Amino acid sequence: MPKPPSDHNKTSLGPSPVLTNGEEDILVQWFIENAQKGFPRRKEDLQISVKHFLDKNPRKNPFKNNLPNEGWYKAFLRRHPEIATRTSESVTLSSANVTEKDIKKWFENIETYLKTKSYFDILSDPTRIQNGDETCFNLCPKNTKVLAPVGCKNVYEVEHASSKYNITVMFTMSAADLLTPPMVIFPGKRLRGDIANSMPPEWGIGVTENGLMKADAFQDYIFKVLHPSLKQNGIKFPVILFIDGHSSHVTLELSNVCKELEIILICLYPNATRILQPADVAAFKPIKTGWKQALVAWRRENLNETLTKDKFAPILKKVVENFGKESTIKNGFRATGLYPFNPNAIDFEKKFRS
Repeated sequence: MPKPPSDHNKTSLGPSPVLTNGEEDILVQWFIENAQKGFPRRKEDLQISVKHFLDKNPRKNPFKNNLPNEGWYKAFLRRHPEIATRTSESVTLSSANVTEKDIKKWFENIETYLKTKSYFDILSDPTRIQNGDETCFNLCPKNTKVLAPVGCKNVYEVEHASSKYNITVMFTMSAADLLTPPMVIFPGKRLRGDIANSMPPEWGIGVTENGLMKADAFQDYIFKVLHPSLKQNGIKFPVILFIDGHSSHVTLELSNVCKELEIILICLYPNATRILQPADVAAFKPIKTGWKQALVAWRRENLNETLTKDKFAPILKKVVENFGKESTIKNGFRATGLYPFNPNAIDFEKKFRS
């Protein structure tokens, strides 16, 4: 959060707040702009953003571990009546509840926002339209067909890695078919040297406790992988990055980083990845197919070995090179209506029938 001039003042709403008026105004604008881009923030997002700011800008405050309490939150809302707690419109966890009307309204809202900010012309340049998404890769292939004697009912095959062990990988691709180097997220607290040494030099590495994408890892990916790759490829800025609405992705700090790097984050409509996410609709399918084939081949060549984390990235790199098809990426953007930007390009009858 930028540091506006100090302007602590007593108010009729109680004692002097922890943040200055200018700092609170920045939070308010962040809330408003995120809502316009499809990222409605919650109480927890506000509290965590303030905590991150206070961690980096220490000052006296009454909070435990710099995390604002309920009293501060209520006073903040009273000081800023332009923000109100509202029950979000009924968007359940089930994609079955998403309607054609919902999707077309989302297109309309995003078009309005981009035109208001004079960003709408970006949508005419496929090199500046990006889609970021993460997916998981299992280290043990699911059961495959094997040959066995006629009449043999029980055929077993030893697993050489836990069938429940997945590794998360973050990808970004453009409507012009540019596939940015991915970031691999490993579980744990520290990264072993052999794993780090096995990574392709241009790929990103993240470590989180549960191996899932978190805010800090996503920010590292934006700053250390995505932005440098786009610059290296001569992409004109600003660019638009369509992502899903995971609250773990978008913090005030990340928003500020993206603003400085001229990366415009836009949230896809909730629970509509099968309709709006080019990666899910098309690009990931051949990569996942290639990964399954690579696992079977690796196991055939390494009968008594376990597929460990240090072997993961080299195998995936070959898969991405062989199965990250340009035509599939372009088809994904076209089928989702993101490029060309047109909701009528979506086959709603097929999507809602499937």
